[in-house]
Amino acid sequence: MKVMYKSSKSATVTNANGTAEKKCPNCGTWLDHWKLFSKEIAGVCSILNCKNDAEVGAHVLRPLANPEEYKTHPYIIPMCKEHNGKSSTDQMKTKENTTFVWANVKETCGE
Repeated sequence: MKVMYKSSKSATVTNANGTAEKKCPNCGTWLDHWKLFSKEIAGVCSILNCKNDAEVGAHVLRPLANPEEYKTHPYIIPMCKEHNGKSSTDQMKTKENTTFVWANVKETCGE
């Protein structure tokens, strides 16, 4: 799995279940985790047509992704609280050039 990648096209994502209370033990917030590995500044929400500020680092899955492992391993993208509150069954489209950072702490910022 790649620690970080940028999707040149819009990608379909869903929120990952059971991650609302999780914190990155080394970076603090998941948005800080995303900033550290993307080396970018979170501006607006990564969801297509949303102009809200990115307030959180959201755990997302890519249900239509290829290879298969991207469907089940959560990544972090900057998101507004409104979109982060969507159900895990709600499919959303990202903006082009969204940067995805792997949420696996063991493989990124340590245990």
